[in-house]
Amino acid sequence: MTGKILIVDALATNRIVLKARLTAAFYEVLQAGSGAEAATVARDARPDLLLLGGALPDIGVGELVTALAEGCGPDCVLPTVVALLPDDAAAQRADALAGGASDVISRPVDHRYLLARLRALLRQRHLDADLGVPAATADALGFAEEPCAFRPPARLTVMAGTAARAHTLRQRLAPALPDVTCTFAEDGTRAMAALRRGTDAVLLEVGETNLDTAPALLAELQTAPATRHARIVVLLDRAAADLAVPLLDMGASEVLPTPVDDRELTLRISAQIAHKTRADVLRGRLESGLQAAVIDPLTGLYNRRYGLSFLRRILAQPQGGGGLCAVMVADLDHFKAINDGFGHAAGDRVLAQVSARMRANLPAGAIIARLGGEEFVIVVPDTSPDAARRLAGTICRHVREKPVTMPGGAGAVAVTVSIGVTLALPDPAAGPAQAEALLAEADRALYASKSGGRNTVTFRCRPAA
Repeated sequence: MTGKILIVDALATNRIVLKARLTAAFYEVLQAGSGAEAATVARDARPDLLLLGGALPDIGVGELVTALAEGCGPDCVLPTVVALLPDDAAAQRADALAGGASDVISRPVDHRYLLARLRALLRQRHLDADLGVPAATADALGFAEEPCAFRPPARLTVMAGTAARAHTLRQRLAPALPDVTCTFAEDGTRAMAALRRGTDAVLLEVGETNLDTAPALLAELQTAPATRHARIVVLLDRAAADLAVPLLDMGASEVLPTPVDDRELTLRISAQIAHKTRADVLRGRLESGLQAAVIDPLTGLYNRRYGLSFLRRILAQPQGGGGLCAVMVADLDHFKAINDGFGHAAGDRVLAQVSARMRANLPAGAIIARLGGEEFVIVVPDTSPDAARRLAGTICRHVREKPVTMPGGAGAVAVTVSIGVTLALPDPAAGPAQAEALLAEADRALYASKSGGRNTVTFRCRPAA
């Protein structure tokens, strides 16, 4: 099955016709004859999409959406609601969109267009699901963040076959979208140049003058870095109706035959911009969560998991130039005395400042990760014994040369670091064991630095077994 669809229509014959069409397209189809029945079925069966065949005797679209939300748990995703309404019922169509419907499709139904639109809606729903993290899960993992107090105005770019036509559309929409920065651009190369700064949504009118170039332009919008996440609404001249299905399948968010009622068009564009904004928030949360999974929050360095994973990857790559991989384990000297004498806040400050000093001295391609407590691992790919020796000595010098100021006016404390270093030629055949052996060898070198008086560097340069 390609998705689960709930058909809601008071007339059984309408439901039967729609069910036959959707079943032939390999959808799992459920049915309901009233709003109350639809809310119950949706709560129990969790459909992906609800297809409202017409007005219901017991409930309006907005009330149905509210009922669906009330029957949904905290981690439940509401079904996408699509209403089938007459083309000439402008007020009813706009009210359905304002009430929470994701789309309104004209009756009588063009079934090729209907199936293409359902594919587009379900494709977007699956993409949203890939980005989304249920609220309870996000809170538990620490991924949820407070909403940003300020967001820049949303951006809509209007495009058409000519600059004059695009400008006319912009003038038509701008008063109805006061919180949206509305610009226009000519079709073609100059339009893509104007879009390099990014946009939230594109309104693309396709008519006789750009009929041949519109598919290529849509493909470009879908792949260009600045616009690939933008929502694209296509206004399609009725003479070009055959393009509706291909454009939807190419990734257009909506394809609307012209003319379109101003209120309906404004509601559709506002909904698409809101959808883009939500997706950006989810994408940002996901990126922040992934970053949090590999970054130590106190020092800003990579954590142990990432550091060891990086070391394994480096050792698994053949080094054509014969360069060695250096592994250094660094440990702050007498760190317990700092915690005991000045408190843990002072210890945290020392860790943060020393981490910054060590990281600032690393060459390109090297990383430093916090193993735990006051211990760190530094991985330097493609290096030499002399270069590794100089780097370890530089790190020791930069850590000790400037005392760390204690919080609360408690003065400053001198800090030093001991380092153990080992090197080996990466060997893909050795497997993960080589990383563990190198780390253990560097740790033994660190122990020798501690035993030898601290604030020093010790090398154990034999290859790992």
